[in-house]
Amino acid sequence: MTPVKEVANLSALIRKYNRLYYSENRSEITDTEYDALMNRLLYLEREYPDLLLPDSPTARVGSAPLAGFSSIVHDPPMLSLSNVFSIEDFRTFHTRVVSELNSEMVEYSAEPKLDGVSLSLVYENSMLVAAGTRGNGVLGEDVTANARTIRSVPLRLNTDKAVNVEIRGEVFINLNDFREMNSGREEAGEALFANPRNATSGSLRQLDSSVTATRPLSFIAYACGLHPEGIRTQQGLFEKLLQWGFLVNPHNSLCQSPEQVVAAYDNLTQIRSDLAMEIDGMVVKLNCFSEREEMGFLSRAPRWATAWKFHAEEMATVLTGIEVQVGRTGRLTPVARLEPVLVGGVTVTNATLHNQDEVTRKDVRVGDTVLVRRAGDVIPEVVTSLPAEVGNRGEAFRMPDECPVCSGPVVQPEAEVNLYCINPSCPARLRRNLEHWASRKALDIDGLGKQLCGQLVDAGMVNSIADLYSLNYHDLTALERMGELKATKLFAALAKSRNSSLSRFLTGLGIPGVGEVASRDMALEFADLETLGDASEEELLAVKGIGPVTALSIRRFFTNPITSKVIQQLVSAGFHPVEKDTTRGSYLSGETIVFTGTLVMPRQKAKELAMKAGAKVTGTITGKTTILVAGENSGSKLKKAEKLGVRVVRETDFMDLINR
Repeated sequence: MTPVKEVANLSALIRKYNRLYYSENRSEITDTEYDALMNRLLYLEREYPDLLLPDSPTARVGSAPLAGFSSIVHDPPMLSLSNVFSIEDFRTFHTRVVSELNSEMVEYSAEPKLDGVSLSLVYENSMLVAAGTRGNGVLGEDVTANARTIRSVPLRLNTDKAVNVEIRGEVFINLNDFREMNSGREEAGEALFANPRNATSGSLRQLDSSVTATRPLSFIAYACGLHPEGIRTQQGLFEKLLQWGFLVNPHNSLCQSPEQVVAAYDNLTQIRSDLAMEIDGMVVKLNCFSEREEMGFLSRAPRWATAWKFHAEEMATVLTGIEVQVGRTGRLTPVARLEPVLVGGVTVTNATLHNQDEVTRKDVRVGDTVLVRRAGDVIPEVVTSLPAEVGNRGEAFRMPDECPVCSGPVVQPEAEVNLYCINPSCPARLRRNLEHWASRKALDIDGLGKQLCGQLVDAGMVNSIADLYSLNYHDLTALERMGELKATKLFAALAKSRNSSLSRFLTGLGIPGVGEVASRDMALEFADLETLGDASEEELLAVKGIGPVTALSIRRFFTNPITSKVIQQLVSAGFHPVEKDTTRGSYLSGETIVFTGTLVMPRQKAKELAMKAGAKVTGTITGKTTILVAGENSGSKLKKAEKLGVRVVRETDFMDLINR
C-alpha cells in the first residue's frame, strides 16, 4: 500500500472511531488498537510531510458535539495527551524535556489517569455559570444543567475574593457505585451498563438533567484553562483546588527524578485493583508552569506532559463449559466456565458471554482457548476465542428453549437480544415477581412489600404466586416484625385482591411485552380470563399494540404446561377476573395521554384515572400522543410535545377533564 493510500485509510478509520467514541458513546476497538492507528499516522506524516493535511485527525482531539446540546467554546482548547507505554518510552520523553530545558533538575507531577469523561467548569465571580464536555477540543457540549447535579462540583467556590476561573477535570463513577447502580437496574429490568466510563458518558450527556441527578457521578479536578494568579506549580494548583472546594486525586505524587516517576507508575500498577475508581494509566506533567510555557504545545497535545498507559491485561485459558444463569428479572445469561486464570490480580473462573448474539459473533465453543479480561476492571468477560488449528472443535452454543431453572418457556421480546423466562413462579425470579404482583399497578396488595416478599421466599413459605393465598396465619405471625395486626391486614388485602379486574391480573403476571396498556387493551377485547386463554395468535394480533412476538409470548404463556399451571392455581385460589368496559362514551375515550414532571397526586393514581376515563396512557411522546399532562419540573417530554404540537395541560386542567 502506498503512503498516500495508507494515510487516507488511517485518517478515515480514526475519524470513524472518533465519531463513535465522542458522539455515540461507544467504541469498536480497544484503546491500545486506537493508539496504534494514531501512532502509525503520526509516523507517516513525519516521514512524508507533504501528506499532512489541515483536516488530519492528528490535528484534532475528538469530533463535533451532538445536535441535542448547544455548544460551548474552550479557550484555550482542551487538548489530549501523547502516550508512552514503557520505561524506555518514558525515558525518551524525559530526555527530550531535559534537553530542551537545558536542565537535569526537573520535577514531575505524577497523577492517576482517570478513565472517565473530561469536563470544563467556568466560574464567574466564584459562581458556576457554564460546564462543557471536551467535544473536539475547541467546541464542546453545554452540559451546565447536568454538571450542577454532581455533588462534588462546587456551585460556588470557597473563597472570600471573587474569582473568575475555568476548572478542568474528570467526571467518573466509583466502582462500588457502579456495581450498586447496575444491581438496581437489573432488579428494575433495565439494561445494564457495560462499564463505568460508558455509564458516566451516557449520564453526563442526558438531555433531561433529572436523569443525570439519579446517577452517582463524581468529579475530580486536575487543571485550569489559565493558571490562577500567583500559582506557579501543579502542586500549588492542587492546594488551591482543595481550598476552593474541589476533590483532587489522593494518589497524586510529586516526583523529583525520573526514577521516582517510574516508582510512582509501579505503585499504581500494584494498587490499581484496590482503587475506588477506574484508571487506565498515569499522567506525567512538568510541575513548574514556567517550564511548561518554555516547552509549549503541539497542535493536539502539550509537549510538557504525556500519558503513561497501562497495557490492557488479557490472559489465555481454556473454556471448560457454558452454563446459562437466570437473573431476578428472568433474563437468561450465558456464562463461561474457565480453568482458573489470574487476570489483573484476581483469579477468574467464570466470565460473562452476555447473550447469544455475542457468543455467535465471537464463535466461542467449549474446549477453545480463550482470551479473558476484566471489562472495566470489574466484570470478567471473554474477549475472543483462539481455536486450535488441528482437531475438531466443540459444537456451536445455542441458548435453551426453556428455562434451565424451572423448565418454563422462554421468549425474546421485540427489539431485544436477551431471552427471558416467563414463568412467574420460577425460583430464580420469584421474589421479584411477588413484589410486582403486589405493586400498585398490578394487584395493589397493601402490606406485601419488598422485605416481606423476601422473608416469605427465604422461609420457604411461598414457592409460587398462588401460595400467597394459602398462607398459614400462625406461620405468618412467627416471622420477624409480623405481628397479629399486620397479619390480619395482609390477609384482608389478599382477600380483596381476588376481586381485581382482568387488566390488573394480567399486569401482575408480568408476561414479557405485556404492560399496563396492553393488559387493559386485551382485557377490554376479551372481557374474561377463559376467553383470553382460548384466543388464537391471530385474534391476539387484532388487539391494538400487540405484535407477532408478543402474541406468541401470550399464547405460549396460556398453553405451556408450567405457566398455565400458575393460572390454574390462581383460579383455584379464588380468582375469576373479568373486565367491565366503563369507558364507552367517556370524554377521554380515544385520547393517548403521557404524564411528565412532578404531580401533586401519585403518578399511578393519575394513570388509573385517565384509563378509567377511556384514555390510553403511554410513557413516550410520539406522533400518536394527543395530550401531555405536565407537572412541575417537566423536562424533555414537554419540549418534544411542544415541537410535535401535542396539546399540553397542567394537572388542574387534567382533573377538569376527568370530572366533566
